[in-house]
Amino acid sequence: MKQKLNLSIILLTVLTVFLLILCGCNKNKQSTEPQAKQMKETGKEDKVPEDLEKIETSIEKIIKALEGPAVSIKDEEEENQTGRKVSQSEKPETEDRDSSKDQQDKVSGESENNDNKEQKSSEDDENKDEQKKADVSEDPWQKISATINKLHYEWNAYIPAATKKNASRDLIDNFDNLLNNLTSNIVTKDKNKTLLAANSLYQYIPDFYMLYKTPASPEIKRIRYYIRNAVLNATILNWEQAGKDVDNLKSTWAIYKNTIDPKNKDLESKLDYSIYELEKVVKANDVYLTDIKGRIAISNTESLEKAEKEKSK
Repeated sequence: MKQKLNLSIILLTVLTVFLLILCGCNKNKQSTEPQAKQMKETGKEDKVPEDLEKIETSIEKIIKALEGPAVSIKDEEEENQTGRKVSQSEKPETEDRDSSKDQQDKVSGESENNDNKEQKSSEDDENKDEQKKADVSEDPWQKISATINKLHYEWNAYIPAATKKNASRDLIDNFDNLLNNLTSNIVTKDKNKTLLAANSLYQYIPDFYMLYKTPASPEIKRIRYYIRNAVLNATILNWEQAGKDVDNLKSTWAIYKNTIDPKNKDLESKLDYSIYELEKVVKANDVYLTDIKGRIAISNTESLEKAEKEKSK
């Protein structure tokens, strides 16, 4: 009787322990599911919003339209033209066969149509020449007006996301004020003032990128801002400000280059030397060389930023 009692106690103890373990597993499973969901949502929030990337591109488009030192970007018109060229080159084989057959059928009548074709060819050449002249004389301010209008919509769309990431009130207000200032300068059609206003707006782009986890440090964009500002101030012979921009550039670059992946050492060296060359020509008050060296430095920032992004893939 005593053995049976002991056996019952043992079985009850084992059963109790088993139930406690089972409950603990279910509890852990339930607690990890919301945590995983939260981490997934946080990952989405840390990704740079498309609206912010569009804002940066729009600023670069304005600078490029006025032939300022901008990074490489493709206009929508260029992309559409490229798409049309690709679609025209990708004709089906059946279409080629039909075209060949039609060509054979028309051989006998070609001699009669030569005069008409030559006339049509001459008219086409004249139309092309007129089109080229129209493209050359196209007013860049029309394209810029469309871009700045689009930029206001992009900024309005991005503000809620910036606020959600706790962007400071000062940051949002400063960007908004400079956007309005840029718009006012575009209305006056003053090239130099518009370029400086566009770059002044760009100076806050790295601050917005800092709100997110990015594969490359947004400080490369701040370096680009200082390079461009030195070039633009040199253009209007404001050498004092150009010198200050170079000093700020060197300070920012000294910190940033310590974060660069060792695999990108060659690109780092190229940018480092281009900054050194820019400093020399600014000190020499050489407008022409400042423009050249500045554009080279900006191109180097673009190459380095692209390489730094690739390292995370």
